[in-house]
Amino acid sequence: MRAPAWGGVLAIISDNEINNNDVAGDLIVGGIVVKVPAFDIRLSAESLRKMIERHESLKEDDPHYQYVLEELQSKIEEVAPRTVVGLEKKLELANRQGYLHEALRSSQKASKMITKFQHVRSYQIIFNHMLGLILTRFENNIKPLLKKDCDDVAIGMAINAFIIEPLYAEVTLANGFISAEVVQGMLYFLTEKCHVEWV
Repeated sequence: MRAPAWGGVLAIISDNEINNNDVAGDLIVGGIVVKVPAFDIRLSAESLRKMIERHESLKEDDPHYQYVLEELQSKIEEVAPRTVVGLEKKLELANRQGYLHEALRSSQKASKMITKFQHVRSYQIIFNHMLGLILTRFENNIKPLLKKDCDDVAIGMAINAFIIEPLYAEVTLANGFISAEVVQGMLYFLTEKCHVEWV
């Protein structure tokens, strides 16, 4: 099947199956193959739900409870050794200025939600879980595409496939109330805090 051209690049989508809203196969954009992940969202959501239940039952002086708080705090604070510049400058350095308006808006939403709910036990686990997965999935799946100079379409599709959609679905199934826009905003929140580097 041929998909419409984006920015002069013809995207060819082939050998894909969509069954019961599960997507399988590879996405080929402008000659770049993006492996579409096969996350087991139901299993991940159940694991997250169990982590939330366990965390909520811990006493505040429990070392496990303290560990989660320390891990969450480490992700929402600025990373000290790197030069701190604003989100706008970071995206400009990565030649991703087109993301700026969306990045600022969604990052602000994520920041407000994190600030408002970081002391709620269930959200401590949800935020720590999500921020950690965003960091690892960005490093392992998005950064290699950036290094290959993939176009914005491939990068955007990969971010959606590896980060936004699976995390949104997982948190929703685990009874968390986080929108897909906030999931995306967490990526830019981590960018602003110097945890995620686009260059």
